[in-house]
Amino acid sequence: MAYLKHVNILIEGPEFWNEWREKNPGTKPMLGGADLVGRLREPNLSGADLSGADLEEAYLSGVDLRRSNLGGAKLSRVKLDGADLSGVNLNGVDLSGANLSRANLSGANLDGADLGGANLGGADLSGADLSGANLFEASLDDTNLRKAILRGASLGSVEASDTDLSGADLSEADLGEASFDAACFKGALLEHANARWSRLIRCDLTEAKVTGIKLYGSARDDWIIDGVECRYVCWDDDGEQRCPKERDFEPREFERLYKTLPTIEYVFENGMSPMDPLIMDRVVEAIRGQNPEFDIRVDSISARGLAPSVKFTVLLEEYKEAALAKIRSEYEAKLIEVEAERDKYWGAITRALDAPKEVKLIAAGPGSIVATDGSTVSIEQHIHNAVELQRAIDEQPEDSGTFAKVAKRTALGVVGDALKDVAKGQIKEAAKQIVELGKDLGPVIVNTAAYAFFKGYIG
Repeated sequence: MAYLKHVNILIEGPEFWNEWREKNPGTKPMLGGADLVGRLREPNLSGADLSGADLEEAYLSGVDLRRSNLGGAKLSRVKLDGADLSGVNLNGVDLSGANLSRANLSGANLDGADLGGANLGGADLSGADLSGANLFEASLDDTNLRKAILRGASLGSVEASDTDLSGADLSEADLGEASFDAACFKGALLEHANARWSRLIRCDLTEAKVTGIKLYGSARDDWIIDGVECRYVCWDDDGEQRCPKERDFEPREFERLYKTLPTIEYVFENGMSPMDPLIMDRVVEAIRGQNPEFDIRVDSISARGLAPSVKFTVLLEEYKEAALAKIRSEYEAKLIEVEAERDKYWGAITRALDAPKEVKLIAAGPGSIVATDGSTVSIEQHIHNAVELQRAIDEQPEDSGTFAKVAKRTALGVVGDALKDVAKGQIKEAAKQIVELGKDLGPVIVNTAAYAFFKGYIG
């Protein structure tokens, strides 16, 4: 049941509501079943309608909204972390950029909802209906999606480490470029799902149904596929060519073929120079383009001992001999091509690594310009970008999901060091620190102009 006073405050709008929340931090709002559209005809509105309410950017952390109908409500960038939305109707609602971390959304109707860029880390979405929902670039780390319905949903580029998707329906879902490290897909339905370029490392797909799944370019190290049900898969870039072509896999054949990827090894009989791994990397990329069916990848490089080597994995045992022959011919051809200029290439790399960076002040004052490595940059602009990035980090609350991987004080320390480097004209050093920080902090930092500027600077 909603508390009349709290609902009346919310009716005044997000700004008024947020101001009241700031002045009353110890009060837990009660809004379950409130009817904003009907302007509260009765104080007891359990199961009533909240549809169409404007709650964009509202601070609703920890609010009880059970049984409320939020269909058509404006909820982009709303703060609903820790809120109870179990069983709530959110059909087609815009929740893009919303903070739903640790929220209870079990059994909720999110059919067609927009959750792009939303933080759902640690949330309970068990049994929720997310059919056709947009979860592009959403955070799903440690999220409970057991038996959730995600048919046709867009999960492209999501971050979903340690996520529980056991028994979930992901048929025809788009998982392209998503990261599902150590996620649980036990008994999940993944038929005809698009998992191209996705990370399925250490994922548990025990007894999952994967017929027709598209796996081109996916990373599958140490995945568990015991007892999967699969008639065929698609390994081509377009996801249209079935494998096997003219028959179905026999029972447990898919598991037997793909449980552990076949390994091949190329030995450098004359020793390995520092240039060889670089040449080999180019060779492998070329082979991947010419023979995508090999799905060849560098597994490990051993530069020690009398016989240094590179190990590769390929898709099927039957490709091992052909892939190794291709590596040998392509590598040795490339070696002959660069042999005459090997010393020159290595000398250039050595000089670039060892030579001190020349930094020359061209003009003093607020708009100082420096020349570094043959290019001119504005120190003032770099400082501005770094300060903006520091402000973005500083404004995040201590319990924000942004700092799940990097503590706030560490983040501020890195930015502080980067500012010092900028002041000295050491632009690339600053840029590298910022980019590494951005990789850990995630979308809040990645989307800042400062991060984009520094990332573009170092390429």
